[in-house]
Amino acid sequence: MTVLLFGPPGAGKSTQADLLSRKYRFTKFSMGDILREEVASKTTLGKKIEKYIDRGILVPDDLVFELVEKFLREHRNTDILFEGFPRTINQALSLDKCLSQLGSSVSLALEIYLDEEEVFKRLTNRGYCPNCGAIYNFTTNLPKRDHLCDNCGQHLITRSDDSEEIIRKRLMVYADETHKIAQHYDSPHVHKRINARGSRQEIFDKIVEIIDAYSSKG
Repeated sequence: MTVLLFGPPGAGKSTQADLLSRKYRFTKFSMGDILREEVASKTTLGKKIEKYIDRGILVPDDLVFELVEKFLREHRNTDILFEGFPRTINQALSLDKCLSQLGSSVSLALEIYLDEEEVFKRLTNRGYCPNCGAIYNFTTNLPKRDHLCDNCGQHLITRSDDSEEIIRKRLMVYADETHKIAQHYDSPHVHKRINARGSRQEIFDKIVEIIDAYSSKG
């Protein structure tokens, strides 16, 4: 099974991806994590990627897909969850082609949706752990101790990309590019929409219901 999980910034993709990976033992593909791992490994590809990251610009699609192809080859016999990827139609088309060459295809494209007002509310109240990457919300998902990470005790910070100006830009990018992925996978058997309003558990339960229904048909 190959599952895509996508949606606007602040919709809770990362949190849900972690929960789903534990429940279904998905092998998770998170582009940020994969890029960092490749750079840390100091591979030839990692050194190329590092040059773009150091300059603060997006890694080109051709290098991104070297990583995707490598990942799919290494995990071809496992269930995979792509979190926040693909982000553009070109990436979606390349992913489809790569999966097809391996005799596979996208099983489910799960779109978590959230209105703009709620996105702003979540992101402007978000706390991020710079040590372990855990994410909190100071109105809906408070840490047990004030501004301290539950996992490692590190002081939580506000990410630089959670400013109002940058949030607006991120939403524009999402509306212009990533949202088209929903149209690309527009099939009642593949594309499913999940309202991200509600508690973390409520959203998780909705996604589980969809995945279990798909699995029961297979």
